[in-house]
Amino acid sequence: MNTMRPFRRLVLVVMIVMLPASTARAAELSAAAQDAVADQRTAARDRGLNWLVAAQQEDGSWGSGGFRGSVAVTAQGLLALLGSGSTSTAGPHAAAAGRAVEFLLSRCQADGLIAGNEAAAHGPMYGHAFATLALAECLGEQATANLRPKLVAAAKMIERSQAATGGWRYQPLPQDGDVSVTAAVLVAVRALAVAEVDVDQKLAERAVGFLCELQNADGGFRYLADPGPSAVPRTAAALFALQLAGVHGTVIDRGFAWLDRQPIEPPVDDGYRMYGLASAAAARWQRRLATGDTAAWDAWFSRVASELLAEQQPDGSWADPSCREYGTAAAVSVLQTPAGLLPIVAAEGRAEAEGSR
Repeated sequence: MNTMRPFRRLVLVVMIVMLPASTARAAELSAAAQDAVADQRTAARDRGLNWLVAAQQEDGSWGSGGFRGSVAVTAQGLLALLGSGSTSTAGPHAAAAGRAVEFLLSRCQADGLIAGNEAAAHGPMYGHAFATLALAECLGEQATANLRPKLVAAAKMIERSQAATGGWRYQPLPQDGDVSVTAAVLVAVRALAVAEVDVDQKLAERAVGFLCELQNADGGFRYLADPGPSAVPRTAAALFALQLAGVHGTVIDRGFAWLDRQPIEPPVDDGYRMYGLASAAAARWQRRLATGDTAAWDAWFSRVASELLAEQQPDGSWADPSCREYGTAAAVSVLQTPAGLLPIVAAEGRAEAEGSR
């Protein structure tokens, strides 16, 4: 699955043409309007980041209510900071990022499982996957000497808990799997590979096979191996994970064709809206990198970003049925997706660009 793609130099040809005054003026106004919209998105993102930093618990975690002390929510908060350009060693939110890293490291157990208060998420494997992803993204920046050994242990836990069918579910036991936990783990596995932490290649292949088996005839993805309906959040999560794993062609094309036929976001009251939007943003951005179709991305992102700006609370946060910390981290991550600052996104972007030349 890790293949080398030939690199070819691109030649950029810039054509300069003389435009009528009216056309030139319209272009200037259009550019100015686009800049104003971009500024609004950046301001909303910054307010969200500031709220998130202020909401961080003293122990470095994020989460409130039933999700207080959750490594899953903390990992999402850390990913939002990393995606904005801050790491644990640099950037305006370096201190908060560093505290989050230390919290996640403190929740690494002897058997490799990374878990805190995950009861509200039905079990620790979501948190383990997201925490592994976040810590793997920090590996090149974090000075903590024990980070790599803990990631190695986390990878071993992933290997031991994979079901024979290729998936994972809520508990770290090799019993069964569902689409969302398996997608999260597969993304973490890709992050480990980018960080040069060894993971059995066959593990990823089995996970890909499991996810592909969950694709319905309509192109969307169901939750379990048993028959069930397709849904936007789980389809987006599966498509993101499969693209990171190097899957292209019919499975991906059919998945996006189904996704494009659905409402642009999950229903507001289904409990998974922010999760669905974050997954869709990640999946669609990878699709843009793979195909070069900027129009499809721009149309989707413009609509979703406008909705997020309208839903931002006066204090800078976003609501979510789980907790505002997760809702804010997810919304911030969506708004800053085009920056492509996370290592896993940057690595995939380079690979896709080189593979399409």
